[in-house]
Parts: sequence; structure tokens; C-alpha cells
Amino acid sequence: MMDARPGTAELVLWTGALVMALMLALAAVLWTIDKRLIGEVSVWAKPMKFAVSLAVHMATLALVVGLLGAGWRTGSLLALVAAACALASLGEMIWIIVQAARQQASHFNLATPFTRAMYTAMAAGAVVITLSAAAVGVAAFLDREAEIGPALRMAVLLGFVGGAVLTLITAFTIGSRLSPHVGTHPPGGARMALTGWSFVVGDLRIAHFLATHMIQAIPLVGLIAARSLPPPAAMAAVWIAAVGWTGLVWLAYQQALAGRPLPRLL
Repeated sequence: MMDARPGTAELVLWTGALVMALMLALAAVLWTIDKRLIGEVSVWAKPMKFAVSLAVHMATLALVVGLLGAGWRTGSLLALVAAACALASLGEMIWIIVQAARQQASHFNLATPFTRAMYTAMAAGAVVITLSAAAVGVAAFLDREAEIGPALRMAVLLGFVGGAVLTLITAFTIGSRLSPHVGTHPPGGARMALTGWSFVVGDLRIAHFLATHMIQAIPLVGLIAARSLPPPAAMAAVWIAAVGWTGLVWLAYQQALAGRPLPRLL
């Protein structure tokens, strides 16, 4: 009988997701009582968005790790990956919250040697968080004991590894430019509600968002396809979804680089 006890990696990832959810709740409470702004948005908008994203990321990894065979699930390799992901996420959130409380930017802040060093550290942490998905995706693909059918196995590999690669491409483009905007977003310029994406100039955050959430989208397609389609059709659906999603990311990326705002993506 397969050992169903959760391993260290799974426990660490679920704990990390819970901590992010608690940080989200804290930021949401502060958002209701603290009306200060950075630029044109609440100082607590970025902590809230990052807490949601990191909670979803670690919960996604935990769900997949929980399907692996005992060798991978309880082994030291994925435990180290999970610990690195959780610690990097915690470090990112602490810095973002501290800077929000100080009404200072956590990203693209090169005002002092310390903030420059922290920006570099955040970039390194983001790489660790992103590559943790790629590591889990490869593990799921290699693990023959995993409770994963062929279509879902391929979906996890393509979603996790493809999403990680595209996330790094889009993130480092934003980082190298020191802005998500291609063009100058004017004060009071139109933005999308909740996300803050520009309706005026090119915004690389759209491509970055799509790349990051490829990690959830393609495995979800694989799960639905595996349960509702014959195996060959399910596998085809996974590949079509992965190629289509990659194309969508690349379209959003190129259109943003050309300075075209969201309404003119197509």
C-alpha cells in the first residue's frame, strides 16, 4: 500500500500558503483604515496582490506534491525546494509590507544602497520561487509512482516548466527596464480595476500575469481533460492549451513592448 502520509515538502508548502493568506488578511484590514497612497494606489495594494499570488503558487505546488509517490513526496530534495520557496516568499512579503508601512516603493527603488541591495535580493528570491515550480513539474513527470495520468502528468510538466520560463522572461524584462510600462503612463491615466494595468501605454504586467498563472491554468486543463476525454484526446487538449497559452503570453509581451495598451492587444 502506498504511504499516504504528507511529506515535509507538502507540509511546508501548505504552511507557507496559510502564512500568505494571513498576511493577505492583515493587509486587507490595513487597507480599510490606512488611506495613504504610493503613486495613485493604496500602499497596501501591492502586499495584497503579492500575498494572493504567493498563496496560490504554494498551494498549487502542495497539491501536486501530494500526488507524488512516497520517494519524491517524503524525500529531502523537494523538502529543500519547498523550504527555499517558502522562505523566499516570506522574505519578499516582509519587505513589501515594511515598505508599504513606510509609504515607500518596494520595487524599482534604487534611492539608497540598501534599497538597491534589497531590490537585488527580491529578484533572487523571485527566481527561487519561480524555479520551485519547475522543480516540482520535473519531479511529477519523472515519478512513475505518482497518482497522475499521462495527460495530467504532461500538463503539470508543461504548465510548471513553461510557466516558470515565461515568468522569468517577462519578470527580467520588467526588472531591466525598472518599470512595467512601455511609455509614460500619465497621472490619472485609465487603469484596469484591481490589477492596475495601464489602458494608456504598454504594460508588461499583463504578459507576466499570464506567464505566472500558466502554472495553474495548464494543469487545470489537464485535470478536466483527463476526466472528460479519451486519453489521446486529453493529451491533445493539453498540448493545444499549452501552445495556445504560450502564444497568448508572447502576444501580450510583444504588444506591450510595442507600447500598445491592453484594449489594443488584438
